[in-house]
Parts: sequence; structure tokens; C-alpha cells
Amino acid sequence: MKMLFHILSFEWKTLWRSNTLKVLLLVVFGAGIYGIYFGKFEIDKQQKRIAKVQQYERQQFDSLMLWVELDTTITSNKEKYQQAVSPTGVGWNKHFTYYLTNNAPPAAGLCLGQRDLYPVYYGFNVTDLARQVNTGELANPMKLLTGNFDLSYVFVFLFPLLVVALFYNLYAGEKEGGTLSLLQSQSTSLRTILFSKGLLRLTMIWLLAAVLLLLSFALQGISFLENGVLFFQWLAIIYGYCLFWVVLMGAAVALRLSSALSAMLGLGIWLIFALITPALLNLFVLANEPLPNRAEMIHAVRTLNGRNWEHPKSFVWDRFYPENPQYNDGDTTNFSKWYYASFTLLDKEANALKAEFEKQVSKRNALLDQWQWLAPAAMVHEKLSTLSDTDRESHLEFVKEVHAYHDGLKELYYARIFKGEQFSSDDLQTLSDKL
Repeated sequence: MKMLFHILSFEWKTLWRSNTLKVLLLVVFGAGIYGIYFGKFEIDKQQKRIAKVQQYERQQFDSLMLWVELDTTITSNKEKYQQAVSPTGVGWNKHFTYYLTNNAPPAAGLCLGQRDLYPVYYGFNVTDLARQVNTGELANPMKLLTGNFDLSYVFVFLFPLLVVALFYNLYAGEKEGGTLSLLQSQSTSLRTILFSKGLLRLTMIWLLAAVLLLLSFALQGISFLENGVLFFQWLAIIYGYCLFWVVLMGAAVALRLSSALSAMLGLGIWLIFALITPALLNLFVLANEPLPNRAEMIHAVRTLNGRNWEHPKSFVWDRFYPENPQYNDGDTTNFSKWYYASFTLLDKEANALKAEFEKQVSKRNALLDQWQWLAPAAMVHEKLSTLSDTDRESHLEFVKEVHAYHDGLKELYYARIFKGEQFSSDDLQTLSDKL
């Protein structure tokens, strides 16, 4: 045992004296710092956009709260007053545009996930929600291709390369350096010595990962007291992922190849598991469960909106009143009532299209989950984005909140529209409380 400690002590001194190792650790550390900065920069940019629309929304509604108290005997005040109290707005201007924001969760800067691909806020009025939410531009294909250089990217793609760099010559370095026979002559077995040296290298990698994660919490202002469990969950996944790559490199070292061949084999393994396998898996899933064409769904929603004006009023009333008897006062001539009722029907049809789209996506994701273990890099990144609440499911939860919020607005608006009433100060206060 004493000899083993002596060998490990010598190994540590040798590694630490290596300028190559220092440069390698410094490069990975620098990449980690940049990943922390990039994640914080992106989230700060999103939060600024959110704060801006929230401020705009509040300023606009504060104006309405003032306008409802205006003296309407003054001609110049009448239009503003009508804008405040009319559920249908004045002319073609809608009463108000509401914004629902998806504020960044604490660890969003560590793993941006899909927050840069999906909207972080939606602006909508009381008309059809489907057209306003589902007809935006598609994601930037270049961003889909390149991804984000955040901290999770460093852990998922660069740390395996660090493992390869530290382990490729674990055996071949001793053989080519002429010290293998000396190690074999020790009382401790060569396998134990190599295992201990490998454990020393793994400990260095784990320490670097822990330092970067601690720095990310500190630099991004993530409370360790409130998110301590999240920290250790991240650390456990990263440690397990690094150990997985160490096992792969251990198998490569066991082949007792030369340093050059071991390095090439390690890079080949990295290419297979980090890049090639995810691409092949995506092609396999795409062939068996083709990705629904979102552009077609958007076009269909827009087409439904265009047809909305072609239906006769009877077509709308025959469908709207039976489904919404609370608004049925027998009036089939009022334009505003028909206008909002037709948008309700449009939402129903559009939501059916969206449900079918999501059903196909869910089937595709289910198939992907069955084979995701073949792509450990993609699987780990997905786990980290799930922990950070930046995955697709988190966005879908936000969309559900948008729909629930819009339904609540419709209840308030429709109660006035279908009774031919105006908003009171209390109604506006209720709406204000929803902001």
C-alpha cells in the first residue's frame, strides 16, 4: 500500500508538472467560464425583454384606469373613455393586448435548453388565441444546428474530450516511456496501479466540474440555499457521465494499443457517441415517426382564420349558442357578438389541429425515449434541461398557462359583450389584478 501511495504521489507530481495538462485544464476551464457567461447573457437578455413588455402592459393599463374616470362632457375625453370601458374596443382597435411571460427558472442559464427556440412571452387579446399563438415564425435553423455554448454544452461535449486526453496514454505512456517493466516488478499488481492512476485522473476531472458548477451558481446569482438539491442533482449527472466516458476509455486502454492509436480510438468513440449516434438516431426516428410539418399547421390556422369571415351568421350561431348557453340571449344580428363567437369556433377548430400535431410529436418523442440510451450525450443534455426547466415540456406547461389565462379573460369580456354592457371601474380593477 505504501508503494502504491508513492507511485500515485509521483504520478500526481508528473501530471502537474506537465505544461500540456495545465494548458488543457485551462482551456476547458476557460470554455466553462465562457459557457457560464453566455448562459447568463442569454437569460439576462430574455429577462430584459420580459421586463420591457411587462412595463409596457402596465403603462397601457394604467392609462385605461385613468381614462375610465375622465369627464365625458369634454369632447376630447370621449374616445379615451370609450376605449377604456368598451369590451369590444373602439373601431378596429382591440380593447387591450395582454402579455403572459415565462420568467426564467433559477438554473436556466446553466442549460438554455429550448428557451431560445420558443417564445418567452405571448401577447394576445380576447379574440382567437390559436391564431395569435401558433402563427409566429419558425425557429432559426442555424440556431437549431449549432445549439448554445452554455455550461451544459461544456460538460456534455468537452469533458469527454478531456477524459480522452487524460486517459489515452494511461498504459501506452508507461510502455513507451520505459517504466512499464518497473511497475510490473512491484508487489502491487499492474491492474491496481493503472486503476489508481485512472482514479486520480477522474478525481481531477470531477474537481474541475465541481469548481465550474460552483462558479456558475455564484456568477449567475443562483441561491445555493434554495437550489442546493438542484446543485447535487447536476453534479451527480455530470459525475456519472464522466465515469461513463472513463469506463469507455478504460476499455480502450485494456487493448494495450500505442498512444497514437489509443488517442484515435478515443476520438472515434467520442465522435460515435457525441455526434454520429444522435444523428443516426434522429434519422431512425424520423423514418419511423416523421416530424409533423409545423408550417402546414400554421398555414391551416391562417386558412381557418380567412374562412372565418366567409361563414354566414347562422353557421356561427348554430354552433356557438348550444356550446355556450350562458350567452344565448336569442340575438343573431349583433355584429360584435357574431365577431367574438366566430373567433371562439375558430379556436376550437385550431386547437383540434394543434392537438393532432402534439399527438404526433408525442409519439415521436416516445420512440426517441426508447432508444435514447444509444446517444448518451443527447440523453444527458435532455436530463440537464429537464432539471433546469428549459425543456420542451416546460414550454408546453407555459402554453397551458396561456390558454387558462385567455379563458379567464374571455369569461370577463364575454359576460359584458353578450349583455351589451360596458366595463366598470371594478371590472378594470379585476383585469388589472390579473396582470
